[in-house]
Amino acid sequence: MKIDFISDINKDSYESLGYGETDKYFVKVLWWQFAVFALYSIGIYLIRPAVFYPSPFSWRIINLTETFTAILIGFFTALLMTLLRGRLKNHYFYRFLMANALITYSYLFVFISGGAIEWHFHFFIMFAAIVLYYDWRLGWWAIIAVALHHGILNFVAPNWVYFYGRNDFSFVSHALLVLAMAIFTTKLAESGKRAIAALHQAKKELENVNSVLEVKVKERTTELQDKVSELQNLNQMTVDRELTVLELKKEIEVLKNKNTVL
Repeated sequence: MKIDFISDINKDSYESLGYGETDKYFVKVLWWQFAVFALYSIGIYLIRPAVFYPSPFSWRIINLTETFTAILIGFFTALLMTLLRGRLKNHYFYRFLMANALITYSYLFVFISGGAIEWHFHFFIMFAAIVLYYDWRLGWWAIIAVALHHGILNFVAPNWVYFYGRNDFSFVSHALLVLAMAIFTTKLAESGKRAIAALHQAKKELENVNSVLEVKVKERTTELQDKVSELQNLNQMTVDRELTVLELKKEIEVLKNKNTVL
């Protein structure tokens, strides 16, 4: 595994890794998340379940400004990735932006819920999702983003991360779990990339074999066509000879008849 966080290590594998379809899929994921997030945010703003009973999906009261600010962030995140799809020459930069866009929704769900533990699992879902890019570095970039988010807010605004307030031990334990996730997704991304590379190589070899077979079939077909032409010519010569013999026999019969008359 090449340790390189700057260049596009998959530059020559765009087609085999199916980046075009993956980009399209992730854009759909962003818009579906936006729809769910918008409905969820408006719902907990209007219903305010945290007022009446402890809810795993809403631990604090959110105001109208927070609600619509979060929805706008989600909307522009999905819109940006939609507009940039297929427009960036450096696809690594697009992959990097997409990884951040996906975990942005993790931040938003955690924020709008008041740090509900259940919504923290969204981070792990997004970590698993970006493996589809078969680029191990994206998971480690995501670790940095998550660490900065949780680390800073743990001191500045802890209720945005954990509903029970600041907790340094929770921050460390979360960091260890995310680190473990990045290690496993790194292995998974590299294994998947090698498997796809092997399949692509096998496909190329099969195409080469097919090309050789096609050439041999063409050569054999040409040989057979030549043989058929020779046989056709020989058959025509035989037919012509038989016709000539018949004509000669007729002439001989005619001559015999004339001699008999004389």
